[in-house]
Parts: sequence; structure tokens; C-alpha cells
Amino acid sequence: HSQSLLLLIYHIRTYFILLRKRVENNSLCFTTTPSGIMTLTVCVGSSGSGKTTFLNDVHKSHKCTYIRQYHNLRPYIAVSAIPNFDPSKLPYWDIYIKEKKEKSIIVGGTIAGQYMAGLSGGQRKLLLFELICQRTAAQDNQLIVLDEPFAGVTDDFVPFIVKRLNEMRKKHNILLVTNDHVATLKKMADNIVTVSAIDRTKVKINGKAGVDRQLALLAMSIGDDYKHTANNSDLQ
Repeated sequence: HSQSLLLLIYHIRTYFILLRKRVENNSLCFTTTPSGIMTLTVCVGSSGSGKTTFLNDVHKSHKCTYIRQYHNLRPYIAVSAIPNFDPSKLPYWDIYIKEKKEKSIIVGGTIAGQYMAGLSGGQRKLLLFELICQRTAAQDNQLIVLDEPFAGVTDDFVPFIVKRLNEMRKKHNILLVTNDHVATLKKMADNIVTVSAIDRTKVKINGKAGVDRQLALLAMSIGDDYKHTANNSDLQ
């Protein structure tokens, strides 16, 4: 039994080594940056094209920090009471300081069907984004995956978004899906992945069409730190 197990492990390791070489030998047209500099990859596509599914599969394949589209904080929590968070870094926080509400303003939103007045939808998105920025600031070389992090955020805050993303990409690889501020994010991105509802087995990367989706998923790993958790589908 032990010999059979060792043989199975050998075959699995060989499979992933060959698959990794296949990724390296196929020109995926991903832009790489010098050592020590991270990348920002933006995933775009029409509604229903599978953008969120792509992120879900990245999350399944890699060790990453994944903030889903509908992640939110508890609506009744005071923003100033969030642990390990400095709300003064938020671009709109001066408003609440002037109104002397900085201690009382809550996150807001709906819980158990009941709406609680607090921050607006766009403000809550920026709050969650800023929370991720602050919580990962002391870390390095993370893969941070964000699903629609700027939904409902108005154009006024685009400079803040650009500044924060540029700060984050100095230390982390970032993959995000967006339907908002697409032109700005595509302009600053190192890579653009376009998914399609017509053929979900292929993606377009930086203008190159017909790239195998599975190879693109593997290419989202962080260089030599690539890790894969074997599962039943690997043996099929």
C-alpha cells in the first residue's frame, strides 16, 4: 500500500511539473515586471460572461486573499470602532468630522431584512477596500483578489482608488473584476484578462485571443510560491 501511495504521489507531482512547464512554454502574453515589483491584473467582460466564476476558480487554485462582491461589515458597527483600522484615511471622512459624527456613524446597510442608515453603498465599498489596504500593508507578496470592489463608487473618488492600488501593487499582486471605472483601471493595469460568455474554455489576455482558461488560472500564481492543493478532479 505504501508503494502504491508513493507511486500515486510521484505521478501527481510529475503531472503538475509538466503542467507548469506547459504554462511557461505557452506564450500567455502576461506582462511581467522586474523582481520585487508586483502586478495589477484587471478582469473584464460583459454581464454573465463569467468574471466572478474566474475569480472563484483562482481562489480554488491558489492561496490568496479573496474579497467577494457581496462581502460587507456588520451594519450596526460604528466605523470608528472597527479594530486595527484608521477611518481618517477614508477620502470622505472629513465630512463626518465636520459634522461631529465621526464617533457615531455606523457602517449601515441591511441585516435580517431591516435597513440601518449609515454609510452609502459606495462609501461602504471604499471602507472595505481601505480596510483591505490597511490590513495587508504590513505583509508582502500576497495575491489579493477583489470582485467588484468599486461598485457604486462615484468618479470623485477615482484618484483615491488609483493612489491606493498603486501603493498596494508595490507589495502585492492584485487581480480584480470591475464594471466600474473600466477605462481608468485598464489604463493602469499591467494585464487585462477578458472573459466571454460564448466560450468559457478560452480567455483573451492583453489582446491575445484563444488562451486556454486553465493555463490562465495557473498563471495567476505568485511565481516560485505557486501552490496547488490536489483534489479528485486532478486524477480524472
